[in-house]
Amino acid sequence: MEHSDINRFRDLAKDLYKFMVKRGYTSTPAPKLILDFSEQDSDVLCYTGYFDPDEDAIRIFMKDRLCKDILRTLAHELIHYKQRIDGVIANSGYSSDKITEDNKLVKLEAEAYLKGNFALREWTETLQKEGKKV
Repeated sequence: MEHSDINRFRDLAKDLYKFMVKRGYTSTPAPKLILDFSEQDSDVLCYTGYFDPDEDAIRIFMKDRLCKDILRTLAHELIHYKQRIDGVIANSGYSSDKITEDNKLVKLEAEAYLKGNFALREWTETLQKEGKKV
């Protein structure tokens, strides 16, 4: 994503966040959102974003990504934010950021993938039904 598209993204991100709160996918108050335009590793398997529970912040890597892909990452991380607010992350006791090393993390990630993707799809279908062009 180019810097010139940032205002459009911010508007969409706010709308997605409000939708997810209304539907119970995430919590208030909103976490801090850090849009990172720094050079990322060019590896296809690099991180696209993460939630930092200690800072209540979501960092999204923006460079060279499509807007919908970035919104999908945001939806996923907003599920992790709710997991922290609900005490699930703090109580899980996971010890790694790799699901191959920590079975407790598998459940957290499965929920974030399922609910995050579902929320994004539900939001986009709602926009389409309302005739909104994005």
